[in-house]
Amino acid sequence: MKREKAIELISALLVLLFTYAALSKLLIFKTFQLQLSQSPVLSRFALPISWAVLIIEGIAVLLLLFKQSRSSGLYLSFFLLFSFSAYIFSMLQFSHTLPCSCGGIISQLNWQQHLIFNIVYTLLALTGIALQAKTSKGNTSQVNYRHEAENLYKKVSKPG
Repeated sequence: MKREKAIELISALLVLLFTYAALSKLLIFKTFQLQLSQSPVLSRFALPISWAVLIIEGIAVLLLLFKQSRSSGLYLSFFLLFSFSAYIFSMLQFSHTLPCSCGGIISQLNWQQHLIFNIVYTLLALTGIALQAKTSKGNTSQVNYRHEAENLYKKVSKPG
């Protein structure tokens, strides 16, 4: 029972984060796109990336809201947060220009604080995945999405 409550709390924190981040970006969407276009790494892909980030954050929220899809939501959240953290780390290491394309209060953080914030949330998502895996082992009625995804990949990648 404690694991399930911890998973729900982690999921709620991620839902709040992604909902807030997506709405903040949406409210200043043109500015968000402009800031992405100023990134030395992302400039050529600013338009599709701006839409993709919003859509993926929205999908993560929807997946996290429902118990049946929460595991997938935790994996997607981990992927997003890890990607954001890797981007911030690479910008800190290799770029002189550091445009921030985040919205709301998060945009007030400096890059080092933002990296720490993202790492904390990445670890939260990873903790949620680990707790979900432990909870799933005891509950055979829950779908093992990772196993299902691996089976689907095998079927799709099979020649002929």
